[in-house]
Amino acid sequence: MPFVSDTTLSYPATSLSPTTNAIVHLAREAVSCLYDGFRGDFTRAATCLRESGLHHLLTEEWQNASQRYLQHGATVPGFADVGVACALGAVAIGVTYRYLWPEFREFENAFEAGENTQRQWLYQTQVQLRRRTLADVTAMRQCLAVFEATQSAQTTPAPQPTVPMSRRTRAERHIAESLLLHIADAPQADFAGSDRVAALCQLLAHGLGFKLPKATLEALHVSEERSSLIRYDDAFTLLRERLEPDWRHDEAGSPTFSVHPVDVQVLDPAETTADLSETTRDARRLLTHPVALQRVRARVVALFAASVREDCGGVGDWRNFAQLALVKAAARGMTCDQVRIAMGIATRSGISARYAWRWTDEPVPQPGAGVLPTIPLKVAQWIARVMLVAGTPGSHEPCPPRVAALARGDTPASLVIGSDEWIHLVDGIERLGRDHWRVAFAHVCEEGKA
Repeated sequence: MPFVSDTTLSYPATSLSPTTNAIVHLAREAVSCLYDGFRGDFTRAATCLRESGLHHLLTEEWQNASQRYLQHGATVPGFADVGVACALGAVAIGVTYRYLWPEFREFENAFEAGENTQRQWLYQTQVQLRRRTLADVTAMRQCLAVFEATQSAQTTPAPQPTVPMSRRTRAERHIAESLLLHIADAPQADFAGSDRVAALCQLLAHGLGFKLPKATLEALHVSEERSSLIRYDDAFTLLRERLEPDWRHDEAGSPTFSVHPVDVQVLDPAETTADLSETTRDARRLLTHPVALQRVRARVVALFAASVREDCGGVGDWRNFAQLALVKAAARGMTCDQVRIAMGIATRSGISARYAWRWTDEPVPQPGAGVLPTIPLKVAQWIARVMLVAGTPGSHEPCPPRVAALARGDTPASLVIGSDEWIHLVDGIERLGRDHWRVAFAHVCEEGKA
């Protein structure tokens, strides 16, 4: 569904209802291109898929693909059978290894075998198509949107020779690509929700430096004058699910352990084993490059915070707000958990993407009717934590220790704000840094007293 900033607009309707011959033609193009691409020229494969119109074919014809080719598959030549099934199955799914690799290996084996094997593989693929749910399809098309967004810069010819990218720059690009696919791989209940997630991922890709085609930027209503990411309130829930680290269930010494409200590391380097090729191990090392991870995370936080201010009405000094909340909490003897809940309530009552954006499928509010908050309390608390980390635009001052404790959210819920125990704990964490997770609570407090 389209979204608009001031007037109700609609995307141009793109509909493909090809005949069987046209579909076979598309399938042959896609199969030929991807079969060669996976043997060394993946950039060319991406260009072929985009130009063939297969993306629209998948979006509009997926639901009845199995039935159509169950009826006509027997009359199509053997190679076309394999091509049609691959185009509507493994190829369209192939933007992420979770869906592509097992099916593509099956296709490759069938491609090298005889016609009977190819035909048998076709009918097996049709059975798999019937088993796929709407949730599977929405996740696939969202990943495909990310794939197109991140590959467009690689397929665009450079106007002049460019300097080779440094290892850190390559690491940032790979981390950003993995993060975008991680966010996109979120099944939705309907295609309208899937469109919103795809748009969110494309906006994030644009904010992370990927050059999207002009037509995509126009369809997303991207303005270079301001950063924009959050176009609907449910995006906050999705981003929290994908970005907030689950540090309470992680080991304190593990490489992925983090209490920062945003975590962009999607791979634990400990998963790299000796049976992997050197190329694969090097790619995994790129995904865990420490400096690149910090830079990508800083860009994600900055883009998120800018969108909260520009799109969602979150203006003001969030750190100053938190310091005032701590002062009042200390005067009233409030606990850490009570302060976090109060900040979440204040955030959800004042933050909404409906300040700047509305969607054509949303009900129009009646004159004088109140607008209820749609952001869950836990999500609102996470938004506040991220905004505390982001700070004030243009200011690079570090977050004050006591405000940083609120942003981390790792102090015991029952501790009373302003108590000696809370003060000593926060000061001890500041002195010890990440090492405080390896020592006892009493020792951290003793460090804070020094």
